[in-house]
Amino acid sequence: MRFRSVLAIAVVATATVIAGCGGGGTTTTTPAVSATATPTPAPTATPTPAPNVLSANPNPLNFTSLSGTGMFTTTEALYTGAFTATSTGATSCTGIATFSPASGAGPNQAFTVTPVAAGTCTITVTDASGQKVNESVVVTTTTGTISSHGRN
Repeated sequence: MRFRSVLAIAVVATATVIAGCGGGGTTTTTPAVSATATPTPAPTATPTPAPNVLSANPNPLNFTSLSGTGMFTTTEALYTGAFTATSTGATSCTGIATFSPASGAGPNQAFTVTPVAAGTCTITVTDASGQKVNESVVVTTTTGTISSHGRN
């Protein structure tokens, strides 16, 4: 029995020596690996394109009589929104000319103008972004008779 006790003490002593030999007495630990997320780039804002030039042609629209009608066309390249035509204030076409339609869609819209009386007025066409073009309407009428009398 004594042999077994000595053997048990020897095994415990050997295990203690082996356990203490961990590379010079320091304990090696594996560093924890933490995942670093790749940042998601912020989306780049798409710039709003500048509106194209709104124009009217022909400008001015001239009438020399009260018969017939005339047309002008507004144009704004790549524009598909609404055009609105108005005539108010000091340069109103009321009593001078009528026009139609009152609204339409881009990029091109034709407007018909009918002269009513002599005078000058302005039709303003506006797009949805507030850009404007003024169409001048000039109605001139002359009445009278020109006669020639020979001199004696």
